[in-house]
Amino acid sequence: MSHSRHPVPGYAAVLISLLPAGLVFWLQLLAITVLAEVPAAAALFIEAASWMLTSAVVLGFWGAARMHSQVHDLQHRLDRALTDPVTGLPVRRVAEDAIVAAGLNVVLTVALADIDRLHDINHGPGGHATGDHYLTEAGRRLRQAATGDDLVARLGGDEFVLITGRTPQLLADSLTAAFAAPIAVAAGIRPLEVSIGICRLPGADPHQLLGCADLAMLTAKRLRTRIEIYDAARDGLPLPPGVRPGTRRRSGE
Repeated sequence: MSHSRHPVPGYAAVLISLLPAGLVFWLQLLAITVLAEVPAAAALFIEAASWMLTSAVVLGFWGAARMHSQVHDLQHRLDRALTDPVTGLPVRRVAEDAIVAAGLNVVLTVALADIDRLHDINHGPGGHATGDHYLTEAGRRLRQAATGDDLVARLGGDEFVLITGRTPQLLADSLTAAFAAPIAVAAGIRPLEVSIGICRLPGADPHQLLGCADLAMLTAKRLRTRIEIYDAARDGLPLPPGVRPGTRRRSGE
């Protein structure tokens, strides 16, 4: 028993044309063999199945594009959360993670830099805009002293860190050169004043490394020598985690 072929509607033909040839072949074969006695149903079947498969393909691409957009947005938000908005440097969390990732088998040299008299700068001519400029320039000078895979980050407030594999003396020489030039601010030309402590220890423990560098920095601030390399006999040991010092210097002192 034979039946005349019912043409597939135009828009269905367009949808079918978007499908892989193999899928169209099997759809047509199924329609002819199973629904041979009902040609109109066969055409409808092909039309509906083609539409559903095409929709699945389109929705698949749309879903993938939307997911990619969401991942990109999350990555952008994460990058912003890990970047200091004033200096553009990584934040403290990035520096601490780098120290942990290095592990005990890698010896690191850490320089902790504290901006001197930032309080006075923020309350002088130009206000906090001048302070932000001062901080940004300090970050630039630290990047200038960095080499290769060194990491420079802002710990917060007036404190920065530079993490490297170089010896303390080589790092001290680079930092001395980087901070030698004065800086232009609203009040005129002035030295970019910093106090820097340097220590060299195995990685894995951010509290120990940053704590020792901080103690050396306090010594440099007290002696007004600008840069000091950590000496346990002179500087003491960091306080245990969670214990706050009884007194703490201000950046303007």
